[in-house]
Amino acid sequence: MNPEAREQELMAQAESVLDRAIQLGADDAEVSLSSGQEFSCVYRGESLDKLEEAGNQGIGLRLFVDGRVVSGSSSDLRSPVLDRLMRDLIDAAPHVDPDEHHTLAPTQALDGQVKDMGIFDPATVTEEAPERLQRALDAERSVRAFDTRISATDGASFGAAYSTSVTAASNGLRRAVTGGWQSLVADAICNDEEGKKRNGYFWSTARRLADLKTANEVGEEAARRALSRLGAQKPATGRYPVVFSREAAPALIGLLVGCTTATSIWRQRTYLADRLRTAIASSAVTLIDDPLLPGLLGSSSVDGEGRSRRRNVLVKEGELMMFLAAQYGANRTGIEPTASASRPMASQPGEGTTNLYMAPGDQSPEQLIADIDEGIFVEGTIGFGFNSLTGDFSRGAFGRMIRAGQLAEPIAEFTVSANFDELFGGIDAVGNDLIWDRKTACPTLRVRSMAVGGSG
Repeated sequence: MNPEAREQELMAQAESVLDRAIQLGADDAEVSLSSGQEFSCVYRGESLDKLEEAGNQGIGLRLFVDGRVVSGSSSDLRSPVLDRLMRDLIDAAPHVDPDEHHTLAPTQALDGQVKDMGIFDPATVTEEAPERLQRALDAERSVRAFDTRISATDGASFGAAYSTSVTAASNGLRRAVTGGWQSLVADAICNDEEGKKRNGYFWSTARRLADLKTANEVGEEAARRALSRLGAQKPATGRYPVVFSREAAPALIGLLVGCTTATSIWRQRTYLADRLRTAIASSAVTLIDDPLLPGLLGSSSVDGEGRSRRRNVLVKEGELMMFLAAQYGANRTGIEPTASASRPMASQPGEGTTNLYMAPGDQSPEQLIADIDEGIFVEGTIGFGFNSLTGDFSRGAFGRMIRAGQLAEPIAEFTVSANFDELFGGIDAVGNDLIWDRKTACPTLRVRSMAVGGSG
């Protein structure tokens, strides 16, 4: 695939649809087109359980008619079908309530230049199916061969996808992006003495195929994690120092940043609405969203509305520095847009993060644990359990006890609870193990004290 030629082809098609929308009566219009391909396979034992490969294409429309906005989408890109869709949308517009806040970004704000951010690897397209199947099979074999106590698996899977997306709008926006990724996942199952099944999973995801972990690494780590949970019991209910692993911690900062958007303010769904330029966390906490880091899963140079992406510091040494805002949220709240617009196919762009992370500290995870006499090490959380209006947090979790500064026996079926002011205010140390294996990354972090619900 030639990305540049594909982008030009799709952009010409989008511009043609845009012109037609204006001819049919739209005052303003926005057209998004996407085309790509996906591959996925799953092995269970020596059997190929699933194999899928499919191309995909779609178009999304936002039409502005007499102060009203209507939107629609289609996977059929034939001209008569799109004509009918646009006519139907325009006919429906009078039945939609007007909303003065629905606007395209001002033309003068469209300063974004698409740059090569290293998010497309030709190998994502050129690698043949046999190599992909073998990778999944090898991961599955690695799980089963690791230890005789592995009784089953939930399969090992490999997936790859690439797509080209373009947007053309009547305000002058022209945006084209081609990207891809691949992932390898393994899941191991073993039974403890009580007959309970213990799962362990591990995965690797990367923009570049060469950056993907090997099948043996993924399979063996999944098996190792399952075995480490054998015999897990509930910890005693109480208050403990709690250390969140680098895999459990991203969920916390994702929830927090979800409360720092213009949308959360105008919808009155955030406990941080009146907290700008105040301390919302300890001085150990700095949160940054940086789309300009090359080659990562969230990297991009232009946001969904055409603005040049930038590095945004949301929390600096515990102080809330800003709220993220796309155009609609900016119109509703008066907050200046922050080049953080995330683009859905056929509805208004909203605020989204790119490469979101907590700035690392200078201690290893082992050092964070070393001075804890008795505590909890959280390896993962389960469920939802967060109230964005109050900041109250409570989730199921699994992990290990910390005893005398060392990881000890496995624990499961317990809850960790705190208000986010207490939780983030209680972070007294952040690890140095920041690893970019997802869009939201966080080092291991330590919370001074949290309520833990277990046995007794």
